[in-house]
Amino acid sequence: MKGKRYSRRKRTTTKSVLRLPDLEHAKAAVLNSLTSLDAQRGYRHAIDEFVDGIVRNLVWLSTEL
Repeated sequence: MKGKRYSRRKRTTTKSVLRLPDLEHAKAAVLNSLTSLDAQRGYRHAIDEFVDGIVRNLVWLSTEL
C-alpha cells in the first residue's frame, strides 16, 4: 500500500491583523463621552484594571514558554 502523497507546495495561510486605535486615544474617547465625573472615574478605574490584568497575563504567559 502506498503512503500519502504530500504536495511540495507550502500552504499559505492569511494572517489577520488586528487594527486597533491607540489605547490612550480610545480610552480618552470613551471617558470624554461620559458626562458624569463619577462615571468617568469609575470607567477609568475599570479600564486601568482591565489593561493591567491583560498585561500581567501576557507577561506570565511569556515566562511560561
